[in-house]
Amino acid sequence: MLFESSDRLAIPAGQKWLSEVTEALKRADLHLILCSPDATLRPWIQFEAGAAHVRGIPIIPLCHSGLTCAQLPVPLSEYEGLQISEPEGLTALYRAISVAIGSSIPDIDFQAFGKDIASLEAEYAKQRLLTTSEVDQGGGVERIRNPAALCISSPQFVKLGFENQLQTVLNAFPAVVPHQRVFSSKELRQAISDDRKFDIVHIAAYVCPRSGDLYFTDVNLNSGESNEAEPDVLNPDALASLLQMGEAKLVVIGSCDSMVLGATLVNVCHVVAARDMVSPRMMAAWVEAFYAKLPQRSLLQALDYALKISQAPMRLYARQVKNIDLVFVQESGLATVSAQNLL
Repeated sequence: MLFESSDRLAIPAGQKWLSEVTEALKRADLHLILCSPDATLRPWIQFEAGAAHVRGIPIIPLCHSGLTCAQLPVPLSEYEGLQISEPEGLTALYRAISVAIGSSIPDIDFQAFGKDIASLEAEYAKQRLLTTSEVDQGGGVERIRNPAALCISSPQFVKLGFENQLQTVLNAFPAVVPHQRVFSSKELRQAISDDRKFDIVHIAAYVCPRSGDLYFTDVNLNSGESNEAEPDVLNPDALASLLQMGEAKLVVIGSCDSMVLGATLVNVCHVVAARDMVSPRMMAAWVEAFYAKLPQRSLLQALDYALKISQAPMRLYARQVKNIDLVFVQESGLATVSAQNLL
């Protein structure tokens, strides 16, 4: 017998739904939890999981719609989760059910089944965009639904081991949302010119700490000079213009410190950058911790968590107001001085 706690049809009219759920948990041989980024924040998910845990019922979190098993919050992360859009995850799910109820595993094409679930996830993502607003009406907190990520890197930094960093970033967000990597200024311009919008831009390439220029070609990391006669470089203003066209909300500079670049980009979006030199190992630890929490918590909470885990000196620099007017009026009325666009 299957009992679905979110299905009102499973609970007879007039019955106390909490009692029905409790009784179903007492009879259960297996507890399956559908886990999306939204579902894991709901208290009843944790309540039911706790009840099943106390009774010693096997618990299997079923991750979908962008949530990976590695992103499961405590205490759900204590249980071995499955990715239900993957054939391996579906196979393991049916195997667990067969053991729980003493049956054989039906003959199913798990490859096709996984594709069907991926299609459902895509439709789910579309419906969420239609039924939810981008801004929380209560507190003015901007909520980015199914954020699209753009990773900017260079062939040199991929060879230096930053490939794992890029993959960590992309894995943090729903697979049903298109993401992209670019390794040259031409690819970056093309991505933006295709009318694509990128909410989060992660930079894992060399940034000159003096000029803020972003290098796609190889450079001498000690001197900051390129051996090529015409290196592929973007200056901070050009990059800011592209990010503004792409309507970026957040830029993360995950390669080295560059306050010069950050100071320019804050005119168009929020920036997370290092305020000091960061070792590659420390940066890798920060990236993994930050992007693991970002889909589950607010930006500030993710930053705080990553800082405690890695000790990397990463800081948030909030987007600046475009225009600031200051008017200085002398008491005598002899002169009025106006300063515009100071920031």
